Amino acid sequence: MEKFTQYYSATVLGSGNNNGICLKGETEYVFKSYYKLRTDGEGVYKLFFVNKVDSTGNCRAEKSGDSFKICEAYAAYSPDKITEEGKVDLTFDGMGEKVVGVGETYSCDEFSFTYNKDGYMVLVFKVITDKRKFLPATNESMSTGRVFENGKEIWWDNFTLRPAFVGVKKEKKKTVGFWGDSITQGSRTGIDKYEAWVHRIGNYLEEDISVWNLGMGWARSYDASLDGVFTKKAAMCDEVFICFGVNDIRSGGRVAEEVIDDLNTAKKLLESKNNSIKVHFLTVPPFNMTQYEEAQRKKVNEYIRSTRGYFDIASCLEENADGDVIRKYMTNDDDAHPNGEGGKAVLEHFIKWREQTQW
Repeated sequence: MEKFTQYYSATVLGSGNNNGICLKGETEYVFKSYYKLRTDGEGVYKLFFVNKVDSTGNCRAEKSGDSFKICEAYAAYSPDKITEEGKVDLTFDGMGEKVVGVGETYSCDEFSFTYNKDGYMVLVFKVITDKRKFLPATNESMSTGRVFENGKEIWWDNFTLRPAFVGVKKEKKKTVGFWGDSITQGSRTGIDKYEAWVHRIGNYLEEDISVWNLGMGWARSYDASLDGVFTKKAAMCDEVFICFGVNDIRSGGRVAEEVIDDLNTAKKLLESKNNSIKVHFLTVPPFNMTQYEEAQRKKVNEYIRSTRGYFDIASCLEENADGDVIRKYMTNDDDAHPNGEGGKAVLEHFIKWREQTQW
């Protein structure tokens, strides 16, 4: 797998696959996705892709995508998600088309692009199918995604063909990865607002720190311990913050000891692939669990609080000793995902942690 992080991560938006799109046969698809970037002005960019599922969602981790052909691709600047300016055709090994292999990791060629922070980078890919295809993707609900089927726009819950990493040539001190589930990804926060906690931390940090959001909906600690593409991505970073456990305990029915074992396995895998990497555990965030589930979460957090360099995300989101989420930080009364205010609270907690630890 090519080392994505030779480049600076241009966006704090998530970048993985936990599901996929089932494409119809003999159909033309146009996929558009819109990104707010940390960079500004003219730069040299490169997009990296992985045609494989990263983590468990409605699909199992490591499921490969089918072979398919990108017939046309371009980047453009959009001030309003409607108009497009400064179109730049994307090429792959000098060609305007790309046949993507089963489960392939690939990249486009470098291209020059000018971005204004008031707008969006729009990435566009045209795919024409000859038969049914499975294309790995995810619901990146914090950004706009548009899909056109034979020229007609269809609603597809933001599933589009997206790069795993939007890179730009820029000086950087280090690349920091935030590796976790939908709480890390930023799911359920406002569309195009970039107000989730990883987004806020990424935009707060100095510009010479590259931030790669490796959060993925439904991800579990055992996905991280598989030594698959999910783990290989995280190992490319110089430093990684790991935040798993909610889905293991709630939907996975796993006990604390299993989660702790997987977290330690994931840490060892990262260190075996990158002997200079620094790893921080995050406590398992509250999620209004049952009494039994909450007991497991507490056991995991007791262990994490005994480790060096951990970040206690749970403490600033908990309402009480029962592990209920502070209500004003919930997406809604039925959804304990942190909202934008929750993201702000985590950022403030992170700033204090940074001052205390001299990170």
